[in-house]
Amino acid sequence: MRIPLDYYRILGIFPQATDEQLRQAYRDRSVQLPRREYSNQGIQARKQLLEKAYSVLSNPAQKAKYETQFWQDQAAYQEEGDKASVESPTEGVGENARPTTSEIEIEPEQVPGSLLIFQELGEYELVIKYGESYLQTLPTSSLSLDIDNTATQQRTDTILSIALAYLEISREQWHQAAYEEAGQAGSQGLSLLEKNSLFPSLQAEIKAELQKLRPYRILELLAAPLKNKVPRQTGIELLKSMLNERQGIDGRGNDHSGLGIDDFLRFIQQIRTYLTAAEQKDIFIEEAQRPSSVAAYLGVYALIGQGFAQKLPSLILEAKTVLEGLEPRQDVSIEQAIVSLLLGQTQAAAQALERCQDQQALNFIREQSKGAPDLLPGLCRYSEHWLQAEVFAHFRDLKEKTASLKEYFADPEVQTYLNQLLSPPRPKPQVVTTPEKTPPSRSRLSNRRYPSYQPLEQGNAALDPVPLPVRSLSPVDIRDVRRRKRKQYSQKLDPKPSTPTPPEKSPSLQPSPVQTAPVTTPTQVRPLRRTYKPTRLTVVALLGGVGLIALGATWMYKANSPLSALEQGQYSVSLHQPLIEIPPADAQMVTATGMLTLEGAQQVVETWLSSKSQAFGQGHNIDALNEILADPLLSRWKRRAQQLQQNQNYWTYKHAVTVNSFKPDSNNANQGVVDANVQESAQYYQGNQVSRSYNDNLRVRYDVVRQGDRWLIQDINVIK
Repeated sequence: MRIPLDYYRILGIFPQATDEQLRQAYRDRSVQLPRREYSNQGIQARKQLLEKAYSVLSNPAQKAKYETQFWQDQAAYQEEGDKASVESPTEGVGENARPTTSEIEIEPEQVPGSLLIFQELGEYELVIKYGESYLQTLPTSSLSLDIDNTATQQRTDTILSIALAYLEISREQWHQAAYEEAGQAGSQGLSLLEKNSLFPSLQAEIKAELQKLRPYRILELLAAPLKNKVPRQTGIELLKSMLNERQGIDGRGNDHSGLGIDDFLRFIQQIRTYLTAAEQKDIFIEEAQRPSSVAAYLGVYALIGQGFAQKLPSLILEAKTVLEGLEPRQDVSIEQAIVSLLLGQTQAAAQALERCQDQQALNFIREQSKGAPDLLPGLCRYSEHWLQAEVFAHFRDLKEKTASLKEYFADPEVQTYLNQLLSPPRPKPQVVTTPEKTPPSRSRLSNRRYPSYQPLEQGNAALDPVPLPVRSLSPVDIRDVRRRKRKQYSQKLDPKPSTPTPPEKSPSLQPSPVQTAPVTTPTQVRPLRRTYKPTRLTVVALLGGVGLIALGATWMYKANSPLSALEQGQYSVSLHQPLIEIPPADAQMVTATGMLTLEGAQQVVETWLSSKSQAFGQGHNIDALNEILADPLLSRWKRRAQQLQQNQNYWTYKHAVTVNSFKPDSNNANQGVVDANVQESAQYYQGNQVSRSYNDNLRVRYDVVRQGDRWLIQDINVIK
């Protein structure tokens, strides 16, 4: 069969290499051995290709004959490429419409050896393409490394090469921040090995990388638009799998991600902004049943957020039952006061405020209630801003919404629900048929008593192969942090220092004069003696202070939150930050020894694309190619630009470049290879009319050579 390799590439040299460079390259390649999992047959097949290449190129007569055919193939390709590239001078057309190297004929049993060569050259897509094709020709009998069978060994070597190619593609995609593509490539390689029950150690290696990659994938998948339901659901399932392996948000299990307890808490805090209120409710209410106090807090926020935004007070009632489970171990009096207010239970809200130990928060509420018979106006104002900044801000579908108590209580269905909730019990209660608006039965969560969160000692947060610096936290007690956060928040709300009111004089929130019926809540509150008038609840009892001048929403971002333990810092993975440090504008382009740096490689590619834009643009500045290209590439591209100029047509380009690596030639310090991702969009003008356009995303390999004090491009190959 024929494969796209030539003897120069097999040995890793350029056609201009000297005899000494040829001998050195052969020696180096001979002593380099592939992974130990390969069979002797596969290693020998690779050795045969190396020996064949060296024997031809080291024999003057055979080399002359081979070079004649080699350059004829190149000339034929160039002629065909020139013809095509006059009208399509892209990075992927003309130079690389087909392989730029000649093809060679090999025996079928040498295919595993050729796959090893492709692997060493970084041609992972070719490994997969020719490897999968070769597998179709082999028997599909059961594989076993203990069977000394030629076909079996060829098959196992081929599967090994394909799996390793997927692994390397996964690593490349990871470094390029294409996390989901990286995960899919790694999973394909792992699936191939598992299907054939081969190489357990390599399976473990791929699994380890996929587990460390999983947080990145979750972030990328959840960041997809809400309409992309399939990828977002995949992200949620990956998150649930991490939670199960960790035995909960604050569990002691190991998901092999490298994240310690505090790091994982920050990761959870970060992904919250990518989840909707409904998604968070489903995830965290389920997690709260482990039990987990952190998950319970997160579930409360989700219930309140969704219940308030969608005007479903039944969810707020459920949040109140979860808070009851937290109350014995955590101070949740402010949250209880707010949910009681949203349920129209002003007496329960008053009792919650009486239990509150945060005098600064009480001072603010009291200050905003001056002139009123009770603390209701101040609590309304406090609640509205709390909902806006501490609740809505953490949900993807709510962060653009405005929290309005007036709109909430003015909703007819909310009024009906609250009327039913606050009405005296009847001998034969009427069954409400609408599930969404029926007060749910006491949640099973209310029977649990959630332990206080005790973080474990911080673990290693490095995520190979890209280390991510994560700021460590000392173990944090949620109650202490909450008190500090509330104090800071209240100081911002009430900048004037005030003397805390002694506990025995702590003001209470008096019930509204229009509320007279017993207040039925999950925690029974002593009924009032007056007649309840539900139709006036929202106007008279609950909105007396909402119409005051609004305070800045930014206050609440520093406010107290039962999630304050999560707010000490976030997991450092971000979809909007580079994984590598961006060099400064004056970064060194060449080392002291003249070797090209990564920044210099970036400049070389950008110079080439700029020169191409000038040569093929409306101004036809063909001489710009002299500054970046070396022969024979220079002559070919000049010829194309001249033909385009003669036709009086031109191209316009836009480019974006990311250099992945620069690899100097081990045998020649004046040569090297630049691997880059190039996004190229272009329009082709005939006269003044656009006749066609394209937008390509390519991975390109540039062979560069140093001539004097400049690095020039000598060859261009599109890898993908």
